[in-house]
Amino acid sequence: MRFGFFVLLAGTVLLPAQDRAGQEKPLTNLPYTPSLETRFMDRSVDPCIDFYKFACGNWNKLNPIPADQARWDVYAKLTDENQRLLWGILEQAAQLTPSRTENERRIGDLFHACMDEGTIEAGGVKPLQPYLAKISALHSVDDIARYVADNHRKGIDRGVLFGFRSSQDFDNSTQVIAFAAAGGLGLPDRDYYVKSDAKSQEIRQRYVQQVARMLVLIGESTPTRRWTLRPS
Repeated sequence: MRFGFFVLLAGTVLLPAQDRAGQEKPLTNLPYTPSLETRFMDRSVDPCIDFYKFACGNWNKLNPIPADQARWDVYAKLTDENQRLLWGILEQAAQLTPSRTENERRIGDLFHACMDEGTIEAGGVKPLQPYLAKISALHSVDDIARYVADNHRKGIDRGVLFGFRSSQDFDNSTQVIAFAAAGGLGLPDRDYYVKSDAKSQEIRQRYVQQVARMLVLIGESTPTRRWTLRPS
């Protein structure tokens, strides 16, 4: 069992990176690798001296760390291949064949719509206009409350301002209870808004610039005054 376990965990040492550009394509079949593959062993190594290298040495040589990855092992390789297999399934479902089932048609059409970058770019901000119009129509606290409730009810953004979920009770794991949580901030946490050091001030300045640019991209006019986020 120990021998097979070491072979399975091969590939975590640092090795020269390789370019995966040629591998970034969908799969129609998931590659099969035995849980115990003798060709992954490095028999030139004495197992009494370095059992890991004896069991996994050739796997590391055959599977160098890809250029776009910080580390690489059998689990990362499996995840990558599984995603590419799912990619292949979606591409097949997107083919306009008369033999497609109703579920395949729905899945395939949605995938095709998501991957049709030309049409998406041509549409610009138009698909967002109905949602932006609703935001522009908010004039009171009551309007905001109705807007938030409508988003939660429709599932458009169940985390706007706050969110609900169910999970085990921290005090009694035998029961599941409701949890309410804050909707989150644009920056990672509170400290980004209140620290006064130079780096934090620069981050806030760049954040405001980013938000302003996003608003311009959806049709708002270029700001004529400089806005800043200052610690309270």
